[in-house]
Amino acid sequence: IYNDDDDTDESRMAQVEECRAARLRAALAVEQAGAEQTGKQNRTTTYDHCLMRVCTMTPKKLATRIRVIERAAGRHCLIKMAIFKSCLQDEGMWDLAEQAREALERLKTLQPAPDE
Repeated sequence: IYNDDDDTDESRMAQVEECRAARLRAALAVEQAGAEQTGKQNRTTTYDHCLMRVCTMTPKKLATRIRVIERAAGRHCLIKMAIFKSCLQDEGMWDLAEQAREALERLKTLQPAPDE
């Protein structure tokens, strides 16, 4: 008997690993650019800040947050959305994480990568 749940779990774990790798790349870029300076410029690009939002907001508010980050399309939007998506995945909010992933892909077409 074929079990779709196993494939879904494997796919989700692959997404989590992909996000962790992206988070590590972003953290390295921040460190190289000067973490203190980046933190002063935008305090909402940290994993802890995003995790606090994910843990304290309702799913409806989280969906709104995804749209707000995407609409703002600011300087740090790619990093914010990637971290936000990662937090949602880490907390098992897969439907919202998928919305964030789709928004991140749309943002990538509008913004250069942060290291460019």
